[in-house]
Amino acid sequence: MAYINYLEYSKFANPTEIGSGGFGKVFKYEWKDYELIVALKSLKFNTDLNEKLINDFINELKLLRKVDQNIIRFYGITKDSDGYYNMVLQYANDGNLRDYLNANFTKLQWNEKLNFAKEIALGLLFLHDNDIIHRDLHSKNILIHQKQLKIADFGLSKQLNEMSMTSNSVVHALV
Repeated sequence: MAYINYLEYSKFANPTEIGSGGFGKVFKYEWKDYELIVALKSLKFNTDLNEKLINDFINELKLLRKVDQNIIRFYGITKDSDGYYNMVLQYANDGNLRDYLNANFTKLQWNEKLNFAKEIALGLLFLHDNDIIHRDLHSKNILIHQKQLKIADFGLSKQLNEMSMTSNSVVHALV
């Protein structure tokens, strides 16, 4: 059985907000022990948060334990000074694919564009080989770190064995 690393929040410094989503906010931090920049993705537990969001967060933790070069790296979880849990993730220095393409599309050579497509396909192949369907893949959930694409945001992902295998559910999962 694989375990999730718990990391002391005091090991992280200099937060900068870099995004927000359905779970909460995402901050860029320095991980002092490793002199590494990481992203902390928070889950704000409050009375408005429904059980589905909590289960999605836990599901994302389970799925992120699997490692591949085209999947955002998951280091562990920490609890911040306000008592909120955060996933400690690899920081993507070039942001998401949508913003990157908006800013750089005309500058990219065809071989670079084809390589991006190949990296997305390899990431999806890894997920599917591990019986994982992402279910929310779009250009904002593909991050870029050092010119390498990383599939991220597994909140809606499902293990194939968790899904009802009716033809309707398979079609919706694949669309």
